[in-house]
Amino acid sequence: MSAPLGAWAAVFPGAAALATPQESVQLGCELLGALGLAVQAAITGICAAVLFGVWLAETPRRPFVTWAMDVSKQVVGAAYGKCYNILQAEVFAKALHLASGREDQCVWYLMGITTDCLVTTFLCWGANSLARPILARRWGIDIGDYDGEVPVLPTPTARKRLSGSSVSSTESCRSCGYIELAEPLRVPDRLRTWMTQLGIWLLIITAVRLLVSLGLFLSKDWLYIFYANVFNVLRLHTSTAKTIFAVLVFPAFGDTFQIMIQDRFLKKPESESALTTPSLCPPVPSPERRPAPITL
Repeated sequence: MSAPLGAWAAVFPGAAALATPQESVQLGCELLGALGLAVQAAITGICAAVLFGVWLAETPRRPFVTWAMDVSKQVVGAAYGKCYNILQAEVFAKALHLASGREDQCVWYLMGITTDCLVTTFLCWGANSLARPILARRWGIDIGDYDGEVPVLPTPTARKRLSGSSVSSTESCRSCGYIELAEPLRVPDRLRTWMTQLGIWLLIITAVRLLVSLGLFLSKDWLYIFYANVFNVLRLHTSTAKTIFAVLVFPAFGDTFQIMIQDRFLKKPESESALTTPSLCPPVPSPERRPAPITL
């Protein structure tokens, strides 16, 4: 028994069973099998519902087009991340099983998705925060701003306030949740802006994931034993049970957390919205200037 395995055996009684390659082969699972693909489709539906629910719950609510552009960056990034995690699990399982008998793809995938939600998400947040001022200063790219913005949808309270024609000042108008419209760009121009931001986001994801993958590989022995024993503690010993937990149950919570965090930094910051008086609000009358009385 290796030193890392012996250390973990003191913490997890079932760790010793992982020393034999035959045991790993017997309990392994295939992420690209029929069950794995079906579960991937199910988690995709759950993530889509969470994305739409986050938009419905936000106040003030972004217009649908702006939200669609924001969320599509998350969707493409999440799809890229899923493929990356599956490929990483496949490569790690096939490259390491001859030497260590650790070829259970569900263990590698659970390791990847956990790190993805709890580590990669915050590293991407930090990288995005560092890149935002540089992109804005050098290339005029403001992440979450697609040019030609449309007004933010008001809340029900704001709608009643607008319908009552009681808006009489700039500040009360801003509280309705509107921003002033600039001259909207053509659709190809907005798509070009979106594609540029999407490319930047994918570059950030790739750089962070490569760094995280290096860390996983260097600590693979300890991490594999830990995540394999997660299945032992939960008494998930069959391929079906392990696939459903690793690809559906845990990601249902982890991806929801990741979506809520990423939505905060992939959209335009609220402090940059609603900075000017919209044309939908009644103009504020300027005080009349009366000539000073002439005294003799």
